[in-house]
Amino acid sequence: MFFVGWGLLGCRRAERPLIAIIPPTTAQEVWESAHVEAGRIATTWGWDTFWNGPSREDDLLRQIQIMEKELDQGVAGIILVPDHAVALISPVRAAMEKNIPVAILDNPLAASPKEDVVFVLNDNAATGHIAAERVSHYLKGTHNEVAILGVHPNFLGTIVAANTIKDDLQRYDRGIRFIEQGSTFGSTEAEESAEELLEAHPGVRAIVALNVIQTRAAYDALSRAKLQGKVALIGCEQDFDIIYRVRTGEIDSVIAKDTRTMVRDAMEWIHQRRKGTVTGETIVVPPKLVTKQNVDSPEIQWILAVNGGAN
Repeated sequence: MFFVGWGLLGCRRAERPLIAIIPPTTAQEVWESAHVEAGRIATTWGWDTFWNGPSREDDLLRQIQIMEKELDQGVAGIILVPDHAVALISPVRAAMEKNIPVAILDNPLAASPKEDVVFVLNDNAATGHIAAERVSHYLKGTHNEVAILGVHPNFLGTIVAANTIKDDLQRYDRGIRFIEQGSTFGSTEAEESAEELLEAHPGVRAIVALNVIQTRAAYDALSRAKLQGKVALIGCEQDFDIIYRVRTGEIDSVIAKDTRTMVRDAMEWIHQRRKGTVTGETIVVPPKLVTKQNVDSPEIQWILAVNGGAN
């Protein structure tokens, strides 16, 4: 993936406020619509944005280094999608000491928002509710097995989503069995884990994958085992190839994060914070279920678009 400073192209102009946007990784498309939206908004304000992140979602040190560099540059604000719930607290506090407003997107830090910090979060409980409702269509009788992939202690939203899925589905089947797998950030490891799960649990009814890597790995494992259509796959987070599989019906659905709205709310909060008119708060952005039936609807395409043409 590429990164570019909108309105900069490598040259920072001190007279224009600069917002640094640091995604968890630049290797996935889930944040590309946010990238486009941030650039569009900055252009209308006469601001600049700088976009850069790690090449892997588990490269925590690289994300911290990028943030520290931007703090040294004296940016007007930072939009951060943290790779760790605890390790990013110190860099955020350093930004607060310099009176640089910070917007935390998608997953919360293990700390409450303060005066110069806003949380703009995916509604992870809603993700769990949507996933459970979708899975319920595939349950039969009692003692069903459902797999949840991608639960990770450093991404607090995955814990909320997983717990919500389990609580909801137990209302359908009190004897339901859940198989949880943690998040692995390498595609090879994720595929091996998904294959091992299918071998160990041949009766699994549905798989909920809480991130792009696990969704793609589960899809590949199901394809090799010739289990497509027999085991429902519900993904969380959008990527081009995953959305294509939803369109063809090979993946049941994807619960898409509205990253465009997240970054729009974050930009607006930073704008207002610089005026001193807002303080720290938490904003929750609901996800959207993407299915074969609605994937081309205007509402869903607005979330998925990366061409900058939607308003």
